[in-house]
Amino acid sequence: MVLESPFMTQPILFRTDLTGQVLPIDWREMHEVRRDILHYYEENLHEPVNVYVIPEYAKLEYWKYLSVFFTERYAECKRYVWLFERGCLALLNGLALDFLNEQLWEDSGLWKKGKDIANASLPYLEAYRPKEPILEDGRELLIGSFRFIAAMDANDLDRDGYPKFAVRDQGAWFTRHIIGDYYRTTAALDFG
Repeated sequence: MVLESPFMTQPILFRTDLTGQVLPIDWREMHEVRRDILHYYEENLHEPVNVYVIPEYAKLEYWKYLSVFFTERYAECKRYVWLFERGCLALLNGLALDFLNEQLWEDSGLWKKGKDIANASLPYLEAYRPKEPILEDGRELLIGSFRFIAAMDANDLDRDGYPKFAVRDQGAWFTRHIIGDYYRTTAALDFG
């Protein structure tokens, strides 16, 4: 039998939806997003394009977690907020670049899925205000990617069916400023 502490029944993180409503993030949800972020960071640690995304990643709506905050301070809150903002940007980048690196054809399942993710992400990315200036660059890269995906038609594919969209620079930016920064910051922690 697993006992839950009263601490674990109360949300410690919250998010704001597009209407401005504040929504609590329950513990299971918080740990699923955190698990995906950390796994994604590990899998893409030294990858040039950061496209390794397992199919399960597309099941959570990471765009909804860009606005995470806390009201009462617990030891992990500040780091979780930092991790969620950066990690969800990285996961969105992975979803975008994974799609943009695939051979596509109009009206395929992958085509529809990519457009659905782009259309769902764009309003959140456009409303999102980064907590750090460097993250504005990541936001702009993602808005450009998702706008391209949302508007894409057959004319935006090369003769082999690949999108005419340069992904390498974007992947490198996320490696340097998001994934690399996570490891640099973590390594700099004082472990006693």
